[in-house]
Amino acid sequence: MTILKDQKGRIAIFAIALVGIVSPIAYGGGEPLPTSDVSDSKVVPTEDLGTGNYSRFPFHVSASVRGGYDDNITTSQFNRQESWFTNAGVALTYDFGSPRTQLSLQVGGGATYYWDNPSRDDSFNNQDYDVNAYVSLTLTHKASPRLSFAASVYATYQTEPDFTLALGLNRRSGNFFFTQDKFTATYLWSPRFATATSYTFGALRYDDNNIGFFEDRIENTFGNEFKFLLWPTTSLVAEYRFQIVNYDENIDRDSTTHFVLGGFDHSFSPRFSASFRGGAEFRDYEGETRDQSSPYFEGTLNYALGKDTSISWTNRYAIEESDVLINPSRTTFRTGLRLKHNFTQRISMNAAAYYENDEYDGVDTSTAFSPSFSEEAFDAAVSLRYAITRHFAVEAGYNHTEIWSDITLREYSRNRYWGGLNVVF
Repeated sequence: MTILKDQKGRIAIFAIALVGIVSPIAYGGGEPLPTSDVSDSKVVPTEDLGTGNYSRFPFHVSASVRGGYDDNITTSQFNRQESWFTNAGVALTYDFGSPRTQLSLQVGGGATYYWDNPSRDDSFNNQDYDVNAYVSLTLTHKASPRLSFAASVYATYQTEPDFTLALGLNRRSGNFFFTQDKFTATYLWSPRFATATSYTFGALRYDDNNIGFFEDRIENTFGNEFKFLLWPTTSLVAEYRFQIVNYDENIDRDSTTHFVLGGFDHSFSPRFSASFRGGAEFRDYEGETRDQSSPYFEGTLNYALGKDTSISWTNRYAIEESDVLINPSRTTFRTGLRLKHNFTQRISMNAAAYYENDEYDGVDTSTAFSPSFSEEAFDAAVSLRYAITRHFAVEAGYNHTEIWSDITLREYSRNRYWGGLNVVF
């Protein structure tokens, strides 16, 4: 594969407010950062806000200290480095509700220290500590009986790869900043017909210029949905999206994409709902004669089996931005399953599994050549929590990551084990 020369550049990390759409799971040392594990806490923004929190104390703070073992902190098949690690993190949640406005906020941060980190001996990532900070906000406001607004924000600065995010590298490559944010205005034109107009902003920045050269970008997506209430539990949807992708460096990957989609939203019961969008996307690359088209679909199932069990299943097939230097794009299928279950009032479990299949497009020009190749990724995590008292608990967890690729150098496996203490107040 052709290697380009290192490029000079500055990385501009800027804060984004009042916009977002992705799962707010953040990791520190391979395990989720603490959240306020109270019975009425919510995950933002993947779950809808409820009726609001009118409690006298709407703030909840959670702090954790954990220790564990990682058998491959370099995420490499040939240069594996094992290490024990120590992790500390804190998270704050805030829920507010009124008849017209509902808000849910999560803010957290943490650091992980690897006792045998190769960065202390060479320039692996040039830092002793892994960092992780995130903010997640969901806000809805009903301006009138017909008009409502929604904003969803997610921003993170972290080191670990995150398989809940549909972008970035699937291995450790230094610190990166990511945000994906969404505004939506919904208007009810009649009892059966409504439109939802949205704008989504996304940005990705890596601290390492060698990675940022082909990864750093800004994405702007404009969308409009037309919803028709077919039955009280079912809405038919037609949707159009227009996306603009701009890379920071002159790497000839800027593009515009049109999405033409149809689908439905259906509630099987108050506890079981489904959403599906399917159609086609048409991508045009700036400054190039080539273009690309592909089927597109995305779907979500949410099921709550009583107050103790909840399940979420997401799927997507689409053209995605490439995470390698030469191959310009890829077609990706993603699926993810998340489960939360309370065995008793004291014992609870969280589990998640994500699978990804990538088909990278080849390139054969006068200046570069790289064949097409396939790659698969699997990431699974499980954690258990035992509440000793209302505020104090012990936790333990395990995470496994596996990458299979036609390019052997890109393959690796990784196992992480951890345990620790959690305090909620």
